[in-house]
Amino acid sequence: MDTNRIKRFATEARNILKAGIAAKIMTLGFDKKGNVAEEHRPQLMQGGTLWNGKLYTEGFYYQWISLFNRVQQKGINEVYEEAAYTWFNRLCAIRILQKNNLCSPVLQYADAARTPVIVDEARQGHLPPMKEELRRRIVELLDDDTKVTEQFALLITAWCHDNPIINQCFGSMADYTELLLPNDILAEGKFMDMLNHTEFITDEDFQSPELIGWLYQFYISERKDEVFAKKGKFEADEIPAATQIFTPNWIVKYMVQNTVGRIYLDNNPYETALQKKWQYLVEPSEKTPAENILRYEELTDLKVADLACGSGHILNECFDLLYDLYIAEGYGRGEAIENIFKHNLTGVDIDNRAKQLATFALLLKACQKDASFADAHCLPHVWAMPKLWDEEKNGLVREFLPHFFLGQENQTHVNELIACFDLMQHADSLGSIMKFELSDSTRLLVKQTIKYWHNQNFIPEAIRAQLPAFELILALTEKYHALVMNPPYMGAGSMNEVLSKYVKKNYSNSKTDLMVVFMEVCILHLYEKGKYGMINLPSWLFLSSFEALRKDLISNYHIDSLLHMGRGIFGIDWGSTAFVVTKIKSRTKGIYFKLHERNFQHIYFTHIGQLFLQVQKNHELKYDFTTYRDEDVTNINVYTFKHSDNGLKLYFEANQSDFEKIPGCPIGYWISPNILRIFTSNLALSAVASPCVGLQTADNARFLRLWFEVSRSRIGFGFENAASAAQSGLKWFPHNKGGGFRRWYGNQDYIVNWENDGEELRNFVDDKGKLKSRPQNINFYFKKSISWPKVCSDNISFRVYPNGFIFDCAAMSMFFNNNKEYSYYLGYLNSKITKKMLEVLSPTLNFEVGQISRIPSCNINDRFTVIDTVVRKNITISKQDWDSHESSWDFETNPLLAVDENTYTDNLNYKIEQYKRKTGERIFINAAKSRPDNIKWRVEQYKKKWERMFNQLHENEEELNRQFIELYGLQDELTPDVPIDEITILQQGEISFVPSAEGEDTPKVMKWNDDVIIKQLISYAVGCMMGRYRLDKPGLHIAHPEPTAEEIAPYSYHGRKYDIDDDGILPLMNSDCGFSDNAPLRMADFVRIAFGEETQVENLNYMEQCLGKTLEQYFVKDFWKDHKKMYQNRPIYWLFASKKGTFQVIAYMHRMNAYTVERIRAKYLLPFIEHLEQEIKKLDMRRAELTTKESKQLQTLQKQLDECREYHERLQVVAEQAISFDLDDGVVVNYAKFGDVLQKIK
Repeated sequence: MDTNRIKRFATEARNILKAGIAAKIMTLGFDKKGNVAEEHRPQLMQGGTLWNGKLYTEGFYYQWISLFNRVQQKGINEVYEEAAYTWFNRLCAIRILQKNNLCSPVLQYADAARTPVIVDEARQGHLPPMKEELRRRIVELLDDDTKVTEQFALLITAWCHDNPIINQCFGSMADYTELLLPNDILAEGKFMDMLNHTEFITDEDFQSPELIGWLYQFYISERKDEVFAKKGKFEADEIPAATQIFTPNWIVKYMVQNTVGRIYLDNNPYETALQKKWQYLVEPSEKTPAENILRYEELTDLKVADLACGSGHILNECFDLLYDLYIAEGYGRGEAIENIFKHNLTGVDIDNRAKQLATFALLLKACQKDASFADAHCLPHVWAMPKLWDEEKNGLVREFLPHFFLGQENQTHVNELIACFDLMQHADSLGSIMKFELSDSTRLLVKQTIKYWHNQNFIPEAIRAQLPAFELILALTEKYHALVMNPPYMGAGSMNEVLSKYVKKNYSNSKTDLMVVFMEVCILHLYEKGKYGMINLPSWLFLSSFEALRKDLISNYHIDSLLHMGRGIFGIDWGSTAFVVTKIKSRTKGIYFKLHERNFQHIYFTHIGQLFLQVQKNHELKYDFTTYRDEDVTNINVYTFKHSDNGLKLYFEANQSDFEKIPGCPIGYWISPNILRIFTSNLALSAVASPCVGLQTADNARFLRLWFEVSRSRIGFGFENAASAAQSGLKWFPHNKGGGFRRWYGNQDYIVNWENDGEELRNFVDDKGKLKSRPQNINFYFKKSISWPKVCSDNISFRVYPNGFIFDCAAMSMFFNNNKEYSYYLGYLNSKITKKMLEVLSPTLNFEVGQISRIPSCNINDRFTVIDTVVRKNITISKQDWDSHESSWDFETNPLLAVDENTYTDNLNYKIEQYKRKTGERIFINAAKSRPDNIKWRVEQYKKKWERMFNQLHENEEELNRQFIELYGLQDELTPDVPIDEITILQQGEISFVPSAEGEDTPKVMKWNDDVIIKQLISYAVGCMMGRYRLDKPGLHIAHPEPTAEEIAPYSYHGRKYDIDDDGILPLMNSDCGFSDNAPLRMADFVRIAFGEETQVENLNYMEQCLGKTLEQYFVKDFWKDHKKMYQNRPIYWLFASKKGTFQVIAYMHRMNAYTVERIRAKYLLPFIEHLEQEIKKLDMRRAELTTKESKQLQTLQKQLDECREYHERLQVVAEQAISFDLDDGVVVNYAKFGDVLQKIK
C-alpha cells in the first residue's frame, strides 16, 4: 500500500471538497462569514418555497433553514468541514463496497460525459427506494439533462439510506447536506474523478480494511495541523483531530498477538499452528506460571476492547485473530463472526466519525469472510459519545429513567445513573476516561433492560435515542481480558478546563499527558491477570513527571515486553514505544527490544518491523545504526539489517524490580549490573552539590545583550558576590545562557541587566501587577559553577564558569562547597560514565536539574591528583581557544600575531616528543630559520600549535575516560575512545572533520580551513583600523562612545606609524572609488605595518590565495556577511549601503554619534556621486567613438549613479534627524532606528 499516494488523495480531496462546498454555500445566499442578507432568505409559501425569484419545493425551505441554524450554531468553517467529511466518507465507503463486490457500481461513469451509473440508471427508470415526494422531485429533475449534479445528490442520498451497510454505519445525513454537494463534484479533476481513477488507490488497496484508517488519518492530518497551530487549549470538537495517530499494521499485530494471542495460548498450551502464524508473538523469558494465567470458560467469554478505537485498525486485527481462534475450534464462519460481534469485541471512541468508520471496517471485514453480513443484520459493538442530554427537550433524567426501566428501578439505581448522565454532559471532552460508579445490581438492570428493548418490535423514539448512552455505560463499566490501544495524545497544557480538572482529580499519577491516562484506564478496566497492549511516546519511560506512574507500574504490574523505537513509527522526533502489561505482580523478567540508537534518526516504520523480526529470530543480533541512511533506501518495504560486532545490542531481558534501584525509577532495561551497582552504592550528586535552575527574565530582548553590544565600561566582570556587584554602580554583568556543545570552558558571551542588584528585573510585572520574571536561587549568583545546557542537540557537555556570572534557566548550574571538587567533578561529568548513566536518567535531549541531581556522586580517592591535573589542563586549553576569538571579552590579539619564536620552538619539541613516543628513539631536527614576517609561515606554526593543543585535549579526554572506567570496573562495557569531532575547540570554522582517505569505515580526520584563519586576521585588522584594537597593546582599546583625541591618535608599531581611522567609517568598495581609506587599501597597509614592507606583496598574494579571491572582492562581497555571522547577527560594524551595493561603508557602532550619518553623506556619498558623474562625463564626451565594452560601462555607471542618487535621498532624510542612541538598548533596537539606509541584519 503506497501511503504517500493515499495521503495525497485524502488531503487533495479534503481541500477540493471544502472549496466546492464553500462555493456552493455562497450560491445559497451566505457570505464568507456565514451571514445572509434579508433578501437572500427563502420564503415558505403555499405550494413551495420562493427564493431568489424562483419557486422551489417546500422541502428546500426546511433544508435551507436547517443549514442556516447549523451555521449560526457552529460557524461556517465548521459546516464546510462537516459537509466535506460527510460526502468524503460516504462516497469513499461506496467505492470500497463496489471494489469488494458488495454493491452495484453506482459511482462509476456510464459515459464519456462523466454521468454516474446511478444517474444513468435513473434516467432509464431504475431508481433506488425512496419516499414518494422525493421520487416525484427526482423524476421532475431527470427531465433536465443540465442538472446532473442535483440528480446525483438526491439519488446517492436515497441510495445511502437504502443500503444496509452505509445506513447502519453512517446513519442518515443531516437534511441540509445534499444542498452542499459541490456543483463541480463531477467535473474533470474533481472529487468523483479522483475517486474513479486508480492513480491514487489501487484495486488491492480497496480490499484492505486498513485503507479506511489511512484515509481517515490523512484526511484529518491538515485539520490536525490547523488545530496544533492554534494557541491555547483544545476545544471539545478539536480533540479528535488533535489526538489521533494511525498505527502501523505490524505494531498492531505485535500488541494483539501478545495480549489476546498470549491469553489464548496460556489457556491452550498445546496449540502450535496458530502460534507459528503469529510472527510478532514474543516468547517470554520463562513459561507463564499457572497462578498467573487468566482463565476463561468458553471462547465467547474472552472479552477484548479498544477504548480509543479511532477508525478501527486495532479492532480489525483483533477480529482477524479471534476469527482464527473460532475457526481453529471448529466454528463455522457465520457463527464465528456473530460471536465476535456479540460477545468478544468492543470499541469506543470520542469521535462519532471514527466510530462510523470502525463499524464500517469491521462489517467490511465480516463481508469478506461471509457475504451474508452485507445486510448488516449483525453489527459490531462500537460506541461513540452520546448526544448531550437536553433537559429542555427531554425533561429530567430522573423522570425519564422509570420509562426506560419500566418501573423496575430503585432509588439507588436512579441516583447512580443520574450521576452517569451528569458526567456524560462532558463526554465530548472526556471520552473513555469517564469513570462510571455503578453497583453490580444497577449494571445488571441496565444490561437486562437494553436486551429487553432490543427484543421489541417497536421502541419508542425517546428510548431509542438514549440506548447508545446506556450501551456506553455498559462498555465503560465492563471488565476485559485484553485491551489494545493507540491512545489519544495531549499534554496537560493543551487540555481544556473540563478535561484538566477531571484528569487531575481521577488520574493523579498520569495527569501530565492523556496518553498515559489511558495506561491507568486500562488497569481500571482489566480483569486481574488481564493484559493490555499499547503504543505511545517513550517520555513516560524516563521523565520525572511520570515517576509516580512508573512506580505504580513497577510495583503492582508486570511489563511482559516492550519495543523501544525511534523516529519513524509516527514520524515525530521523540520516538515511540509499544508494550504489553499484565495486571499482576510477577518476578519473571520482561523482554525488551531497543530498536533505535538516537530518537532523531528516522528509520522507515516498515524497516523497524523487519528489524524486530530479525531480533526475534536472533537475540544476539547487534546493529550499527550509523550505517542506516533513509535517503539511500531504495525499497521501504524490504531491508536487511546486517550484524555488526561493534553495533548496539538490541535484545534485553530485565527484572523490573531493578528499575526501582535507579533514582526516579526510569525503565532502564538495558542497564548493566555494573552500572546498576554505581547507582546503588553511591549517593546522588545532589548530596554533594547544589544543582539549580537560574534566572528567567521573561523578556530576554529587554534584559540580555551580547557583551559587545554595549559599552565595555558599563560591564562588571569578576565580581564574587551580589553585594560588591551592586556597589559597583555598573549595569551589565556576565550571564551564563547555556549555548551549544562545548566542554570545559566557553560560551561566555551574554550579559544581563543586574543594575542595583537587579532592581528593574526583580520588579518586572505585567499589566495586572503580577511578577513576570523569576530570579531563582539568587544566593548562588556570582559564584563559581559547573554548568550545562538544558536542551542539547545531541551530547550533553559540562563546563566551568568562574566567579561573576548570573546563570539562566536554560543554563542549569551546580555549586560545590569545596572549591577543589570543581575540577574533579567536571572531569567526571564530561566522561563516558556520566553519559552512560544519563542514557538511563534522561535519554531525551532535555537535561533538567532533576535528572542531573540523580547522577551518582563520585568518590574522591587516590586518583584525585591525576584527574585534577588533567582537567585543569583541559580548562586551560579550552580557555586559550575561547579567548583567541573576538567573541571573547578576554580576547587580546589575533592568534597569528601571537605566533613567535616560542611557538616555533614548542612545535619542534612536540615533533621530537611524538617521534620518541612512537619509536622510542630521539631525533634531532635541523630547524629552518623562523619567518615571523611571513603570514604563510605564521599560519603553519599556528596550525601546528593548535594541532598540538587539539591532540593534547583529545588524549586528556580519553585519559579521563580511562581513569573513570577503571575506577568503576567498566572495562568490558566502555572504551575510553572519544571521536575527534567531539573535541570542542576550534569551533568557529577553523577546522572541519572529513572522511579519511582510508574509507568511510575509518575515523574522520581533521582538515584545516585556511580561508577562515585569514578571515579572522582580516576581522582583527578592521578592528585595528577602527580603533577597537591596537597592534601594540592587547585587548580592547575603543569599545565606548566619544573616544578622546589621544585614543584615536596614531601610534608606532615595530617602528612603523599606524593610523586609527579618524571617524570610524570605512568604505567597502572597488579600488577605483577614489577613497584613500577604502578597506582593501587599509588592509594592504595593515599587512605592511604588521609584517613588514619587504614581504607585503608576498603576504597579500598568500591571503588572496587562501580566500580564493582578491581582497577587494572579499571586502565588497563577503566581509560584512562574515562579520554578521561572527557577531551572531548583532554586528558592531553597521553597513550603510545603496540597494545593489554600489556604495557601501561600514561605521563602528561604538564610535557613532548623531552626526555619523551626515558625515557618511557629506564625506563619502556625495564625493562618490561626483566621482561617478565625472566618469560618466568623460565617456559621454566620446560617445560617438565608444567601443561596445565602453558603452556597456557607460550604461553601468549611469545605473550606479541613479542608485546612489536614490540612496542619497533616503540617507539625507535620516541625516537630518541626527539620530543618537544608547548602546544599552542593543543592536536590534538601535539598528532599526536607521530604517532602510542600513543593510538588513537578517
